[in-house]
Amino acid sequence: MERGPLLEILHAMVGTDKELSIIFRGEDNPLEIRDVEFAERLTSSQGILLKTKANQIWIDSSHVSAAWQVRDDI
Repeated sequence: MERGPLLEILHAMVGTDKELSIIFRGEDNPLEIRDVEFAERLTSSQGILLKTKANQIWIDSSHVSAAWQVRDDI
């Protein structure tokens, strides 16, 4: 997955209750991300630093095979 679309989703999550599930190649259990405070590009070609209320997460988006959000309009 390219970094740009994933960053757009993460930026749109800042300050909201939206949750994002991400699957990494080789894993079939999604990682759920919530309470995003900020996301930024790293100097690597696909790197992202993601800060949530609970964690700092470094992601190489080239290893992300799927990402989806739970609907928030229900």
